[in-house]
Amino acid sequence: MTATTAPHLSRTRLWTLLGAAAAAVAGVIGVLVWLFGSDPAAARPPRPVSHVDTATRACLLTSTDSDPGVARTWAAMRQLAAGGTSSVVVQRYRLPDEADGATYVNTLVQLRCSTIVFTGAGARAAVATTLDAGHPRGVRFAVVADRPVAGATRVDPGSVSAQALAELIGGRE
Repeated sequence: MTATTAPHLSRTRLWTLLGAAAAAVAGVIGVLVWLFGSDPAAARPPRPVSHVDTATRACLLTSTDSDPGVARTWAAMRQLAAGGTSSVVVQRYRLPDEADGATYVNTLVQLRCSTIVFTGAGARAAVATTLDAGHPRGVRFAVVADRPVAGATRVDPGSVSAQALAELIGGRE
């Protein structure tokens, strides 16, 4: 018999070579995933598109009756919101004649109006009824009128300004 000279690998050596090749392939895949798959920005939450839900919401409630203070109050509120440094969102609502005033005011509370500025006889009556039933927690009320309403801060119609409203809205309870 003659001995063959063909290379012959032992079983142990074959498994060692296969294991080393698999480790090298896994290492290359790991490096590729690390280089191309990790995005540091992906770990952070996306920036909000709008700050409406996180901003302070100030709502103007007016009545259907004409009130000379409405235009000036709304202009001051819009100026406050446009100021750029504040995160105040302003919204304007008109109390319909046929609406139950207290229910309408409670709807504004549910809409998360943190400050409700109101003017006009109908709005005054609706807010007064709501406040008589108990002051909603976390909501500030301000009446723009010559006469006060119990439970609300009075703002003189002649001195309504963005600055005055900013102090009022900024001083939340």
